[in-house]
Amino acid sequence: MRKLRNLWAALSAVVAAIALSSCDEDLSRAMTLSGEWRGDFGMFYEYEYHGRVFRFDSYDTRIVFYPSYDYATHGYGKQVDYYSQGPYVYQYYYFNWYIDRGDLVLDYPYDHGLNTVIHDYHMSGVRFYGYFGNSDTKFSLYKTADYYDWGAYSGNYYYDPRDDWYGYYRNSVRREPASADSLTRGAWAPAEGTPTGTDGVVRRGSRFVRAR
Repeated sequence: MRKLRNLWAALSAVVAAIALSSCDEDLSRAMTLSGEWRGDFGMFYEYEYHGRVFRFDSYDTRIVFYPSYDYATHGYGKQVDYYSQGPYVYQYYYFNWYIDRGDLVLDYPYDHGLNTVIHDYHMSGVRFYGYFGNSDTKFSLYKTADYYDWGAYSGNYYYDPRDDWYGYYRNSVRREPASADSLTRGAWAPAEGTPTGTDGVVRRGSRFVRAR
């Protein structure tokens, strides 16, 4: 009986160590993921117009991952896919994300058809690439801003003084500020024929997700 108890204690310790290691890995991945990325996420949409369906591909996505709180392994994000052709310059999505035993799960409340699990991926402080689900086509992003780089800034206002700044500008020509009128911009109005909604979109998704 004593040997059985010792065996059970040893087994419990191993399981706890594995679980702790998995949590540590998820946290490390989440900290690296948090921030802003840019690149080709493989997004596209199809648009019906006058009885015909047109497909438009995006090769420029900006996506930002916010943790729910510092050092969280889950959070929310914002994604903007830019299109060089078609009726929409860009499409924006809000999503939720979490990491579970290494898998990155993305959930889009607006369109659950975009939901995906990213199993096979590699991430560093500057690059993020991998595959959606069982796809064999790789997405590739590079990091433009790190969420945790902003940790040193807090409060409502702060500054970092520069010594002897006036010595450089002492002999500079003084210029009057531009008048307020010169900074006035006209109100934006959509061009004629520009759609103002997404009623024509019949399907959207990622080119890198293999059709089921």
